[in-house]
Amino acid sequence: MAPLTDERLTLETRLGEAKLALHKLETGQSAVTLSYDGESITYSGADRASLRVYIRSLETQLGLRGSARPRGRGAIFG
Repeated sequence: MAPLTDERLTLETRLGEAKLALHKLETGQSAVTLSYDGESITYSGADRASLRVYIRSLETQLGLRGSARPRGRGAIFG
């Protein structure tokens, strides 16, 4: 496990907040606001994809994911 540096702790905190915000959107809250570095971003239900991209980016920075890009879904033809 990587040591908890200030930067890593900040990224983990942001990831937790972003996941909670996505959960709130998925369960019906109309908008959520995330604040960091003195700035705020408000996501609405229509911004779920942007919030997922942000979550993937944080996971990549933390080494929890190999790439910030979503995996493709292969088609199976019968």
